[in-house]
Amino acid sequence: MIKFFRKIRQKLLSENKFSRYLLYAIGEIFLVVIGILLALQINNWNSFQNDREIEQNVLKSLANEFKINLTELSKDHKLNQASLDAGYALLQENRTELSSSEVDSLIGTALNYATFDARTGVFDETIASGKMRLIQNDSLKTLLSLWTGKLKDLGEDAIIRRDHIVHNASPLFRKHIPYRNFDEAYDRNDYLRELRINPIKVPESNYAEFFSSLEVDGAIYEIYLNQSYTTSNEVTLLRYIEQVIRMLESNINNH
Repeated sequence: MIKFFRKIRQKLLSENKFSRYLLYAIGEIFLVVIGILLALQINNWNSFQNDREIEQNVLKSLANEFKINLTELSKDHKLNQASLDAGYALLQENRTELSSSEVDSLIGTALNYATFDARTGVFDETIASGKMRLIQNDSLKTLLSLWTGKLKDLGEDAIIRRDHIVHNASPLFRKHIPYRNFDEAYDRNDYLRELRINPIKVPESNYAEFFSSLEVDGAIYEIYLNQSYTTSNEVTLLRYIEQVIRMLESNINNH
């Protein structure tokens, strides 16, 4: 097309038709500009489509990762709720009426806990690579920005709980009742049961002394208090994850 206009311009110049030459020159420039604009438009459209494809892949990957976290946190919450319930039972006035095996089981359950280890590989890669900017839904991006902070909050509660159990409660309880008596509650995979380590029979007076100790009562209460904070935060986090999953799925194009 440009060669065509060039030939016309050359012919017009040779015929001394300058006004018509100028008109064709302007037309040639106009066509070049239109061509450039069309090329840019096509390039922008291709870039937009590529970004949307990447966005969809990110949304799907994030949804899968959050679903895994939802399953894992649900399991952990169930175990921690059992620990909370056991701690509550050990604080009741009728605790002295429980059999030694019931007390052993409750103590073992109260001392047992799960710490949520979230999978964040996809989320971290999305942040590090800058792909988060490709997510068009601002509300979703705002919601996702809360993830790291919520994990930190839950992690801080877990550290406080662990430190009390490991450094205070467990050593104190072992002064009254053999630690192996708690093993069944700890034994999530039947590993200890296969070792055939039986509980040690101790005098009932040990249990009476155990419950009459203010130090023991305080340690049990602190277990209960720490697990209360943890399980409450777990419920909040479970609801948050469910909300994230719903929003992610609502932005995934299934067509």
